[in-house]
Order: sequence, then C-alpha cells, then structure tokens
Amino acid sequence: MNQYSVQLLSGFAVRNGDRTVILPPACRRLIALTALKRKPVHRLWVCATLWPHVQTRKAVANLRSTLWRLRPLGLESVLCADPQYLQLGSAVSVDWHRAVDLIEGLGDGGITPQLVAELLPLLRAGELLDRWDEPWVAAERSRYHVQRMTALETLGHGAETRTLRTAGLRRIVAHAGADRDGENLR
Repeated sequence: MNQYSVQLLSGFAVRNGDRTVILPPACRRLIALTALKRKPVHRLWVCATLWPHVQTRKAVANLRSTLWRLRPLGLESVLCADPQYLQLGSAVSVDWHRAVDLIEGLGDGGITPQLVAELLPLLRAGELLDRWDEPWVAAERSRYHVQRMTALETLGHGAETRTLRTAGLRRIVAHAGADRDGENLR
C-alpha cells in the first residue's frame, strides 16, 4: 500500500514513501489548499479560491481537469472526492498537521522529551508554504508563525536566543569599555 505524505512546512512536496512525486502546479495548489483546511471543503469554494477571476463554469472545469491529472500519477487516494466535497485521504500524513497538534499538546502542559524530540525538527523546518504568495495561504501562515514562535518560547529556545544576544552585547560593551580604559591609561 502507498504511504503518502504532504509537506507544507518550508516548501511543498508530496511523497510516496521516500519518493517525491512531481506534480503540475494546479495539482500542487489543490492538494495544499485541501491540506490547509483539515476538513472536507466544498468544491465550489475550492473553485472560487483557486480560480477567483474566472467564471464558475470555467473554474469547475479547471477543478475537474486538475483532479483528472492526479489519476495517471497514482494520486487518486491522496484526495477523496464526492460530488460536493474534497478532502485529503485519511491515510495521508501532513507535517503541518503534526506540528500544530504537537504545539497544542504544549498548551496542555505535557512537555516530554519525546514531544520535544518530535516537535523541534518541525519547528525548525520553517514557515508554512514559505514563498507561496497565494492569498489563501497568508492567514494560515500568519497564524502558524505565531504558534511556532510561541512554541519556541515555551520550549525555551527563545530564551536561548535572548541569552546569546545578551551575551554578545555584553562582549561588545566589555570590549568598548576596555578600549576606553586603554585610552585613559595613555
């Protein structure tokens, strides 16, 4: 059985096991949009979101074509489609979903070494769909950025960054003070 995963952190990729699947741009956008919603999405909403500047009839045709392009790639199990709704297949894993779930686990106060070991690489992976300029990505990217920074602070990495910055400033001030002291000795 195929084990599909969708990467939304940093960039976008669909993998079948350890093999990256090359997708046409419309297929990438459809899978990314569906993955961002984490629930079934109405076909007409998808059409209006992905093709906002075309008539509904043309947008519906674009969606139908995009879904057909997934078939020869063997990706029909990545998206489940019924006459009205689309959603990711239940067996498809998404890195961003996992990161959000783990971040929410931090709020429950259950910080364990296992949680930290699984969450840190996801937090370090980067922003949600980095460099995508689609308007429908912006709100989720902003929301995830706040969640990500809060998680890093909670895990203490924000404190580490502040400590490093403070230590660097202390070295600069100490160095400047030594220069001034040297001038006073002359």
